[in-house]
Amino acid sequence: IQPGGWLKKLIELQKDGLCGHLGEISAWLDKKNNAWLSEGGDHGWEEVPYWLRGYSDMAFILNDQDMKKEAMIWIEAILKSQKPDGWFGPEVRNGKEKYLDFWSNMLVLFTFQNYYECTHDQRVIDFMTNYFRYELSVPDEAYLSSYWEDSRGGDNLYSIYWLYNLTGDKFLLDLAEKTHRCTANWMQKSSLPNWHNVNIAQCFREPATWFMQSGDSAHLAATYNDYDLIRRTFGQVPGGMFGSDENARMGYIDPRQGTETCGFAEQMTSDGILMRITGDPLWADNCEDVLFNSFVAAFTPDMRALRYITSPNGVIADDKNHAPGIANEGPFLTMNPFSSRCCQHNHGHALPYYLQNLVMASNDNGLATIMYNSCVTSAKVGDGTIVRLTEETNYPYEETVRFKLNTDKKVSFPLYLRIPGWCK
Repeated sequence: IQPGGWLKKLIELQKDGLCGHLGEISAWLDKKNNAWLSEGGDHGWEEVPYWLRGYSDMAFILNDQDMKKEAMIWIEAILKSQKPDGWFGPEVRNGKEKYLDFWSNMLVLFTFQNYYECTHDQRVIDFMTNYFRYELSVPDEAYLSSYWEDSRGGDNLYSIYWLYNLTGDKFLLDLAEKTHRCTANWMQKSSLPNWHNVNIAQCFREPATWFMQSGDSAHLAATYNDYDLIRRTFGQVPGGMFGSDENARMGYIDPRQGTETCGFAEQMTSDGILMRITGDPLWADNCEDVLFNSFVAAFTPDMRALRYITSPNGVIADDKNHAPGIANEGPFLTMNPFSSRCCQHNHGHALPYYLQNLVMASNDNGLATIMYNSCVTSAKVGDGTIVRLTEETNYPYEETVRFKLNTDKKVSFPLYLRIPGWCK
């Protein structure tokens, strides 16, 4: 899927802005003594893979040779870092140096999945297979044992299924069961494992992901319940999100509360994944709501700076500390390319992932236009015939969407059009 219209312009602005040039200004992307480029390196453990998944995607989407060259420096180093037992990357330990932390590796897996889909580099399949065999060998008590990885095990679960769908290796289903078992419980009726904004946006999809294997409708229902639960109490903000700043807190439930920029990005990614799993247009509606009304508001128009927290009813955007009104101490309302380690690096994947979810394959060898934006999709349909679907629109700035279909020969296939939930 290739972008067009204002989406292409926005991705180009991101390329020319903070995400595309972050390697030049971020201390955590400094190549000297970086933990992902040299064994024993002392920085970049989380920040590099946060940034790389968006940067690498942009490089291949735009076919930018300089960006691809830069992305491959990191990708090649990560591939070469894999040890004989399957582990790769920095050995960060938690629990008094006891257990390895799997969190940042989950981000690398997302990067590699998209890299493989662009290049079909067989090394990715072998790399992930070896790594997942290693994960299966780790005792439960040492697997996903600390806060971030425990909350975010659903990312690992989705990558397991991605690989299973390509290789069919049965051991991956055993690992999936283990991963679900060791991940925080996102199936509570009236509570959540924690109230951290990005965790919720990223992790509430875990039960629905596991539902693909379990087939138990209770797992699917749990994700819908998590989505509704946080919004019932903290959903006073418009724009598809919930007012939690960094952490949702009772007594702070009005639209003066905001959302982390990476919370916007992770919610959009979760929506895309859930749309793939369920086929429910609710998730496409939410993804568009977050992108059109919230995500872009977190950036300067040239996308060269962002703010850590965006409050839809916050009339002040200065560099002062607004705690405890805002649940973080620091100058987190101002536009600043250096404002935070996480959002600074973890915003670049939102637009590429959104692009990849505009059009999806349907189970009957057809296509489904899920979210409306200008793009060109090349796909195999029907009996395997390659077609080219061109979509032209300025939606949401206008209400017309135009499609052109090009095919070299006659072919029969279904084409589905999403009707948005707000549309009468």
